[in-house]
Amino acid sequence: MGSPSFSARHGCVSLLGVAAVCLAGCSSWVTHTPAQPHPERINALSRLPQGVSAQALPERWWQLYNDPTLDALVQQALMHNRDLAAAQAHVQSMLAGIMQADAERWPSTQVSLGAAYGKTADDQTLAKATDSHAPSQWAFNPGFELAYQIDVWGQVQRGIERAQVQASAAQDAEDLLRVTVVAQTTRAYVNACALGARAKVQRHSLEVVEHSLELTDRQRRAGVVTDLEYTRVQALLGETQALLPMLEAHRQAALYELAMLTGAAELEQGSGAATCEVVPQLSTELPAGDGWQLLARRPDVRQAERALQAATLAVDIVQADLYPKVTFGASVSSSAHKPHELGDSSAVMVGIGPLITWQFPNWRANRARVNQARALEQVEVAQFEASLLKALKDVRQALALYDGERRRHAALSQALDSSRQAYKLAQLNYNAGSIDFLDVLDSERELIRLQATRADADGQLLQRQINLFRALGGGWQSSSPANPAAALTHASVISSGTQP
Repeated sequence: MGSPSFSARHGCVSLLGVAAVCLAGCSSWVTHTPAQPHPERINALSRLPQGVSAQALPERWWQLYNDPTLDALVQQALMHNRDLAAAQAHVQSMLAGIMQADAERWPSTQVSLGAAYGKTADDQTLAKATDSHAPSQWAFNPGFELAYQIDVWGQVQRGIERAQVQASAAQDAEDLLRVTVVAQTTRAYVNACALGARAKVQRHSLEVVEHSLELTDRQRRAGVVTDLEYTRVQALLGETQALLPMLEAHRQAALYELAMLTGAAELEQGSGAATCEVVPQLSTELPAGDGWQLLARRPDVRQAERALQAATLAVDIVQADLYPKVTFGASVSSSAHKPHELGDSSAVMVGIGPLITWQFPNWRANRARVNQARALEQVEVAQFEASLLKALKDVRQALALYDGERRRHAALSQALDSSRQAYKLAQLNYNAGSIDFLDVLDSERELIRLQATRADADGQLLQRQINLFRALGGGWQSSSPANPAAALTHASVISSGTQP
C-alpha cells in the first residue's frame, strides 16, 4: 500500500492535469460572432391612398365596424377555435421545455437498490474453504450517485436560452394564427352579409321585373306591345330569378365556414350572421399606423427573428463539443450483502472526484456539426430578411388593391346613379311616345346589372380592408413590448456574441 504522501502527490498531479486541460481548451476557444441581417429600411406607408390615415391601428381593429354581432363572433372564435387551442397547447409544451433545459443546471442524482436471492461467488468460495454448505439468502446492493456538469463553455446556459427563444417562437406562431383566425372570421361574416345584401338587391330587382312583366302583359292584351317584347321581359325575369339560388347557397356556405371558425358545429338559428343583409362600414378613415412599426407588429417577422436567434445559439451549443467537458461526480454504495451490515463503516464505499471527457484529437465530426450549424444560421438570416421583404410586399399589395377597389367602387356608384336617372328618363320618353319599349327594357336590364355589380363591390371593398388589416399584423402584438430597432438589428439575446 502506498504512503499518504504518495497519494497526495498523485492527487496534486491529477488536479494540475485538469487545470492544464481546461487552460488548453480556453486558449483555443473561438468566439462566435452572430450573423447580422441587413434589411433595407423602407416605409411601406410613405404614400397613403385616399381613405387611409396614419393613425395607429388598434389591436381590436374589427371593432372599427361598430358591429356587435361581428365583435361577438370574433370573441367566440378566439375562445373556441380548435386550431388556436392546439397552438396554445404547443406553447405550453415549449414552456415545459424551458424547465427541462433549466434542470440541466442542477446536479443529477440517482438512487438504486438491487435485491437478489441465491448464492454469491464469495459464499461458494468460503463454503469450499471451510468445507461447509453455502445456504441461499437475500443480498442487497444499495447505491447513490451524483453528477454535476460544470458549465465551463456556457453550453448549458445556451441551451436554456435556446429553449426560451423557441418558446417565444411558439408564442409568435400562436399570435400569427390569431391574426389569421380574426381575419378569416371577419371575412366570413362580411361575406355572409354581402351575399345577404346582394340577394336583397336581386329580390328587389326581381320584384321590379315582375311588375314590368305584369304591365307588359296588360299592354300586350291591349295591343300596345308585341309578343316579342313580352317574351323578352319574360327572359329578363328568368335571368334575374336564376341568380338567387346560388346566392343563397354561397351565403349558407359562408355561414358554415363561420361556424367552423368559431368552434361550433352550427350557428344558432336566427343569429345575426344568418339574417344580416347590410354590409358593415367603417365609421372613420382606415387607420394604417407607422409602416416601419408593422415589422415589429407582424407575428411572422417576430417568429423569423426567433428562429435566427435559436440558430445562433445552436452554433454555440455545438461549438462547445469541441472542448473538454468537466463533470464532478460522487457515489456512495455498500459492499455488504446482508441488510444489518449495509451501514457498517467497513462496508460503505465512497467515491468523489472530477471526470473529464474530450473527443480529442478526432474533431472532424464535431467540426462538421459546427459548420453545419453555421450554415443553418445563414439560412435563418436569409429567411429573416425574406420575411421583412414579404411584409413590405404584403402591405404594398394590400394598399394598391384597396385603392384600386375604392376607386372602382366610387365609379360604380356614379354609374349606378346615372343608370337610375337613365331608367327614369326612358320611362318618361316611352310614355311620351318618343322611344319604343325595347329601349326601356335595355335601361332596366342595365340598371339591374349595375345594382348587382355595386352590391358585389360593397363586399369586395370590405375584403380589401380586411386584407390590409391582416397585412399590417392585425394589431396582435407579443406580450412584451416589441422593439422594431432590436428586431431589425437582431440585438436581443445575441447582440454581443457568445463567450465562455
